[in-house]
Amino acid sequence: MSRSAVDWRTATRANYIAFCKSHPEIELEYGDWTSIVYRYMDLFRDEMLETGEKRRLPAGLGEFAIKKKKRKRFKVSPEGKSFINLPVDWKKSKEMGKKIYIFNYHTEGYGFSWKWFKNSAHFRFWDLWYFKPSRVTARMLSHYLKTDEEYQHKYCEWGK
Repeated sequence: MSRSAVDWRTATRANYIAFCKSHPEIELEYGDWTSIVYRYMDLFRDEMLETGEKRRLPAGLGEFAIKKKKRKRFKVSPEGKSFINLPVDWKKSKEMGKKIYIFNYHTEGYGFSWKWFKNSAHFRFWDLWYFKPSRVTARMLSHYLKTDEEYQHKYCEWGK
C-alpha cells in the first residue's frame, strides 16, 4: 500500500472549485483567488506581529497569538538529575569544542513562538491537529524581535 500525497495548502484547486460551486455569482480566476487567499494570510500575520494581540481566524479555525515564555535554565529529570534546559548553539559549540548555550540576552531570557488556541476552534477532531508556522512567518517573528526592542514587550505570556 503506498501513501498518497496530501496537499495541506489553503489555496488548492480543489478549494477553489468548492468556492466557485458555493458562490456561483462571483466570477474569479484561479490566480486571482489564490492571490486573495495569500494576501489575507499575510495581512493577518502582519497584524499579529505589529499589535501582539490575540486574533481569530474565520470559519471556526480558532484564535492565534504570539506567546512569550521565560525558559527555566535548570530542570530536574524524573530520576532526580538536574540538567541545563537551554537551547544549544551548535555552530558556536563546534567552533569552541564545548557546548555553548543560547541565553536570549537580547530578549531578557524570553523565548517567543506562535500559539494556536485549539480550544477556540469549532470543527471536529480539533485536538488531533497542530499548528506549525511557515518558515517565513517564523523568521519574521525573529526579525521583529531583533530589529526593535519594543516588540518583545507587546507580546503576552499565554500560559501553556
